[in-house]
Amino acid sequence: MDRLPRAFQNPGQWCWFNALLQALASISDPRWWSLLNFAKDSASSGHKDVLTFLAPVLQHLNREDAAFPSPAEDGDGNGDALARLALAIQEECGMSSISGEQQDAHEAFIKLLESIHSSLCRRQLRSFQQLQAFSVARPCLLGREGLLSWCEATQAIQCFEDLFEGVLEETRVCTACGLARVESCPSKQAFRCLSLDLINIDRPHFSSVNLLSLLKASYSGQPTEEIDGLLCYRCSLEASIRRFLLDCGASFSAGLAFRRFMRLADGLAPSGAEVLEALRPLGAPPCVLRRRSHLRSFRIKVAPRILTFHMRRLIFGPFGFIKVSNPVRYAEILHADDLGLDGGLYSLSSVMSHLGQAHAGHFITHRVWPKGTPLVEERSVPLCTPSGKVVPWFRMDSSLRILRVLWHRDVGCRLFGKSRQTSKVWVCTNDDDVSEVPAWQALNLPAAYLFFYERCESAAR
Repeated sequence: MDRLPRAFQNPGQWCWFNALLQALASISDPRWWSLLNFAKDSASSGHKDVLTFLAPVLQHLNREDAAFPSPAEDGDGNGDALARLALAIQEECGMSSISGEQQDAHEAFIKLLESIHSSLCRRQLRSFQQLQAFSVARPCLLGREGLLSWCEATQAIQCFEDLFEGVLEETRVCTACGLARVESCPSKQAFRCLSLDLINIDRPHFSSVNLLSLLKASYSGQPTEEIDGLLCYRCSLEASIRRFLLDCGASFSAGLAFRRFMRLADGLAPSGAEVLEALRPLGAPPCVLRRRSHLRSFRIKVAPRILTFHMRRLIFGPFGFIKVSNPVRYAEILHADDLGLDGGLYSLSSVMSHLGQAHAGHFITHRVWPKGTPLVEERSVPLCTPSGKVVPWFRMDSSLRILRVLWHRDVGCRLFGKSRQTSKVWVCTNDDDVSEVPAWQALNLPAAYLFFYERCESAAR
């Protein structure tokens, strides 16, 4: 059908490739498409990389191109744009399916983002090299040749960082003295995708989990793990002061170190324990460094416009990797207040699912299709009665635990409630098979693996 998105065939083990392309094509943020258009326009300057070939492929999937380039039109002997994109991903990201092995979609997504960022940095560097050399007549950059290209490349990098890069705030609290050390440096705490653990010792192995609960437990500032053997600044400072105090009568340097470290304990902000050795006066006894257990917690300090969540469904068992098949309950809209962020909304744009086992399977994507016409959902056939009895004619090969997950207060209104007007059209892309699905089906996938949430412009709750 013309009103549904396009799709590509799977020649072998390309299901991860097709699913990832559909997820990226579902992003509706204008910054993302302006970034792709910039890469498409810069292709005439000799840039041939992943970003150059990605733009026409995504536009083809969304039916935004006049005609998809064919091998005859390309004239370079490298095949069509899809084949060149796959070749570029193989060369730059190391992700290939020639050997017949299934690739991981999450790993491919992270490597693809890194390749896009590297491509933008190379464009910025080349445009800067094309600027005219310094002259007395033109001491500033204004009016130089190539300045516009450099500004466009710089703006493209900023768009990419706003879209996909966020910053975490890590807090480590000493269990002995209670000193909290906060680390929120963008170069150290940057992230592009947040991974969530499905296994918890306080939860049954086959129970369903809530995406929002996982986010609050992992990235809301609550302690997530205890780390042993970390240096504590306050404990080391107090132990060093006691040692200098004992040696004050026998050494002048020890007395000087005692007075200096007492001033550190009174007013200066805490720093790393390694700094104490640099502040120790010459001739004073060595500092005493104490290693303590610390409670570490994370929270999202700066959120990107595209929030991506990865479910860790692989755990190491006695005979290799085992897939965790716990269903995940997720909402179509996430409120930024629930994540500890400023007011705003995040809307679900696509969900990638992995069907199969740990070593073999298949990737599909459920995505939003903005060009479709919103339909009125018909009254759905109930999967089970409110008492929990399974309807015998329900055609679904799943266990009872999945049915119990679907019978949820947030989902029950869709399964047993009245017909409602949907604001979005959801489609299921299974390689080259594209079909429209009801919203309740897209929002209740038992094998969800990757979630793509996009910030909405409306910030009112």
